[in-house]
Amino acid sequence: MQAVSQAKSKLPCDLVLLFCTARHDQEILRNAVAQTVGNSNNIYGGGAAGIITNDVFGYAGDQVGVACIWLEDDDCKATIVDGLLESEVNTGMRLGQQLNANGIRPDSPVMLFYDAVDRTQGNLRLIMATWILEGIEKGLGFLPDLTGAGLQGDHMCTPTRQYLGNKIGEHSAIALSFSDNIYIDHAIMHGCQPASPYYTVTKADGPVILEINGKPALAFIDGMLGPELKPEDYPFFLLFGINRSGQWESFDEDNYASRLCLGVDLERNGIIMFEPDMHAGTQFQIMSRSLGLDYIQPKIDRLFEKLEAEKRDPFFIIYINCAGRCAGYGGVEMEDAYVILKAVKNDIPLLGLYTGVEIASGGYRPRGLDWTGVFCVFSKGEPRDLKKACELYSADSKEKVGEDAAFTTEGIKKLAERNAAKMLWLDAKSIAIRHELEQKRLGFSLLAEFSVDLRQESIGADGEIFTAVAQHINAALNMQRTVLLFPDTFGAFTVAVSQGYTAEEKERFTNKQIFLDEELLDAEKPVLVTAEDDEALFANLRETLSIAYFISVPVIVENRIAAILITGRNMETTPFLSRLSNNDVETVQAVSALLGYALMREELDVANKLAQTDVLTGLFNRREFELKTTESLRKGLTGDKVAAFIMIDTDFFKEVNDKYGHLVGDATLKRLAEALLDFFRATDIIARLGGDEFAVYCAFPSDISPIIKRVSRLVQFWRATPLIASDGVTFNSSLSIGISFAPRDGITYNELLHKADIALYESKRNGRDQFTVYDENTMKDIQPQT
Repeated sequence: MQAVSQAKSKLPCDLVLLFCTARHDQEILRNAVAQTVGNSNNIYGGGAAGIITNDVFGYAGDQVGVACIWLEDDDCKATIVDGLLESEVNTGMRLGQQLNANGIRPDSPVMLFYDAVDRTQGNLRLIMATWILEGIEKGLGFLPDLTGAGLQGDHMCTPTRQYLGNKIGEHSAIALSFSDNIYIDHAIMHGCQPASPYYTVTKADGPVILEINGKPALAFIDGMLGPELKPEDYPFFLLFGINRSGQWESFDEDNYASRLCLGVDLERNGIIMFEPDMHAGTQFQIMSRSLGLDYIQPKIDRLFEKLEAEKRDPFFIIYINCAGRCAGYGGVEMEDAYVILKAVKNDIPLLGLYTGVEIASGGYRPRGLDWTGVFCVFSKGEPRDLKKACELYSADSKEKVGEDAAFTTEGIKKLAERNAAKMLWLDAKSIAIRHELEQKRLGFSLLAEFSVDLRQESIGADGEIFTAVAQHINAALNMQRTVLLFPDTFGAFTVAVSQGYTAEEKERFTNKQIFLDEELLDAEKPVLVTAEDDEALFANLRETLSIAYFISVPVIVENRIAAILITGRNMETTPFLSRLSNNDVETVQAVSALLGYALMREELDVANKLAQTDVLTGLFNRREFELKTTESLRKGLTGDKVAAFIMIDTDFFKEVNDKYGHLVGDATLKRLAEALLDFFRATDIIARLGGDEFAVYCAFPSDISPIIKRVSRLVQFWRATPLIASDGVTFNSSLSIGISFAPRDGITYNELLHKADIALYESKRNGRDQFTVYDENTMKDIQPQT
C-alpha cells in the first residue's frame, strides 16, 4: 500500500518486485500484494534475509519489501526456467537459450534472481552462481550485462518459494531483461583490500582448494597466518580476492571478486569455498576487510556523476547485500544499509535485500560474489548502439588475470605475509568483539522493548504479551524456537506459549504433560546445552520440543517456579547460528526475570481486583465504592454539575432465598448487576454493598431529569424481567430505590449515603417497587429502619 500511494499513479503498475523473510505465508502475502497493486501477473521475487528501503532496514524478523515499477513506454521481459536441483548448468543453459530467442545482446541489462537454498535431502546445500552463469554463457554464447542475487529467506537458510509472475514456484531462475533505453549501472561494495602477495591454486576439486603453490592448502594457509588464527576461525572470515585486471595496476575494488571460505576439509587438508570457480591456475590474494564504511559514499557519488554526464535519468535502485554483512555478523560498527539510506535519501525509490549470493560484473564479466553489496541504479537514456556494444564486449571479455606475476622478491613476499597475518589476526579479534557487542546490543534492545510492553500492557487473557516476548526472542537473539512451560498440580509442566513451530510439530507437545529433570528446576543455575554436550543429555525433552541446543531458565515468582523459559536452535553454523554462549544465557536470564515481574504484577493485579470487587457480581465492593465516591467528591463538581447517590434494594429478597434456594438468589443478584451495568455508564461507580443492597454514584449536568428517567426505567425493567428458578419456574422481583444529590443534600460520602438511605426507606414504607428522591423539607426527621 505504501509503494502504491507514494507513486501517486492511478494506473496498475507494470512490474512488481516482492521479497520477504521466511516467516511469512508467501501465498497469502502474494495475494494481498496483487489485490493492492492491481497486478497479479507480473510479480517476481522470493525470499530475503532482510529488507532495505528509503526509510528503514531490518533483518531476522518479519520484513517485507515491495517495489511497484511503472515502465510507461518501455518493456520488461521475464524469462523463467526451473530445474535448479537437477543441474545448475543445464538450467542456466536453457535460460541462456531463451534469452537468445528474446534478442538479448552483450550490453542488454539483465537482472537474475534464483533460489539459492536446497534442503530437499535434509542437509543444507547452497546453490552458487558459478554453474548457472556457465550455463547461461553456453546457451547464449556470451554473458550479458548481468546483475542479480541468489535468494534465501533468513540467516538459517530456511527454504522459501519464489514469485514467478502469475504463480508461485521454487528452485527456479528468473531473468528480467529490459528495453534498450533502460540501463542498470552498478557499484561493487565489499570494502576489502589485498593483504598479501599473489598465490596460485595448484589443485582443486569443485569448491575445495586442495593445494596452493604446490603445498596442501590448509597447511599452506596455517603456516602463512601463524598460530594466532586457527582453522576453525576460517569459515565466514577468511577472504580471498581474485583480481581480474593486471597485478601491478592500481587497486580497484570493482576488479576484485571476493571469495569467502565456507569451511575446512580436515581429511583432505583443503579449504572449502562458497563458489566453485577457484580451479587450478587461479591466482588470488588474501584480503583484509575494512571495518569502516567510508568507501561507500564516494562510489555512489561517482556512479551518479557518470549518469549525469551521460544525461541519464535514474528512476529506481536495488541494493543487493550479502546477508553476512549485517552488523550483527560482519563485525562492523555501523550497518552499511544505514550509509546507503543516507546516500540515497528519498531522491530515488530504493529496495534492498539481504541475500545468499550476489552477482555483478567484477573485472569485465558477471560472476558470483561473496561478502559484497551490489548497488544497482536503473536509469533511462538514449538506446544503446549495437555495434559499439559488440566491440566493447569483444574487448572487455578478455580478462587480464596473471599479468606481471613474476615481479617480486622473497624478502618482500615474507614481509607481506607477516603483515597479512597480523592484519587478519587484528581483523578477527575486532570482528569477534564487534559481534559480542552487537549481541549485547540486541539483548538490551529486547529487554528495553519488553520493559516498555510491561509498563503499557497487561499479560492479557490469552497471555498475548508472552507470545510477543517469544517472538521477540526468536527475532532479536536469532533463535529458532522458544517455549514457555507452566507447572500443573501433578508436578509436570505443559507448553503454554510456543514460537517457531509448525502445526504438526506443535501436536507433539500440545496438552502433554512434560516431566522435567531436577537440573532444569534449579532456580539458581540456568541450563545451557550445545553441540559439545552428550546427545543423551535431556534427550527426551529435546525430542519432545524439537530443540537440539537450548537455554533453559526458570521464571521465579516469590521463591517458587512459576514457569520455565526454553529457547534455542537446531543447528550451529558460524556466524549466523553460532554456538549458544554465556552472553545468550545472560540475556535469557534477564528476560526470565522480567517475565517473573510480569507474572508477579499480574498476581498483584488479581489480588487488588479481588480486594476491590464483589466476588459474586464483579462490581465494586462497599469499601472500594466508598473510596472512589469520596475521591470524586473531594475533587469537587465543576461548573453546574451535580451528582446522584443511588441506593438500591431488591424487594423481598429473603423470600427468594427461602423459596427457591441460595443458588437462585445468587443468580438474581448477578442478573441485577448486569442490568445496572447496562443502564449506567462505564464512568459511573457501581457497587454491591452487601446482601441485596446495591449503590450507584454518577455525575451529570445540572438537569437532574435524565437520571430520574433512567432510574424510573430501571424500576420498570426489573419489574418486567422474568427470573428462572432451578425447576424452570419463572418469577419476578422488584426494586426499592432512594436517591440523594450533591451538592444539594451534602458533599460528603456519609451525608449522601444517609439521605439516600432515608429516601430508600420511604420507598419501602410506601409499598416498594418504586424510587424516592430525598426531600429535606419532608424527610429530615426520618430515621431509616432495617
